[in-house]
Formats: sequence, C-alpha cells, structure tokens
Amino acid sequence: MRKDFITPKLVAALVRCQLSMGDSVFVLEATIDALGCNIDKFPIRKSSIQRIRTEKRKERAENIKIDFQNEVPDVVTLHWVGKLLPALSARKSKEERLPIVISYGLKKRTHCCAKTG
Repeated sequence: MRKDFITPKLVAALVRCQLSMGDSVFVLEATIDALGCNIDKFPIRKSSIQRIRTEKRKERAENIKIDFQNEVPDVVTLHWVGKLLPALSARKSKEERLPIVISYGLKKRTHCCAKTG
C-alpha cells in the first residue's frame, strides 16, 4: 500500500524553497531514505508530485474561498502592482505578472498572478 504523506505544509515548503519537480523528488527520496523507510511505499515521481501539488493548491484555494464567504467584511482594500516575478515556464527567467492582495481587518489574501501583456 502506497502512503500519501504530502501535506499542505510540505507542499508550501517545497514551493517556498522554489524547488523544481526534479529537485523535490530528489529531496523527498533522500529524506525517506534517511528515515529508514522503503521508498517503494511512497508516490515519488515528478508526475505524482505535480498532481499532488495541484490538488493541494486547489484545496487551499477552496478553503480561502469558503473562509472569505463565511466572513464577508464590510470594507476591503485591494492592492495591485505589476512586478517582474520568476517565470512560470522554463523558457523565460522573468516575466511581468500582476499580484493582487485583498486585505481586511488583520487578514490578507493574495491572489497571484495574472500574466500581463
């Protein structure tokens, strides 16, 4: 039986460290091996990591949406600015994208990032 061990926190850590799919696989395999576990029991392939990352991002987006719907604020502030951010494709190193931040009360929600141009 294969074990689903990739949590939202682990996905966030891999994204925050800007690890590629290949680097993510390498780090996860090394970690599992260092813990003395059988690698065959864990879904560690680039396609598995990508699929799980996508699922976890969708789950997080749904949770943010539900939280926002349950707690509709009277006033919100919308912030946006065009920025050069790391490209989503490997062909370009930087591209202009539009990060959007909605803040209300003590909370901030970031929606990133529509490609401009």
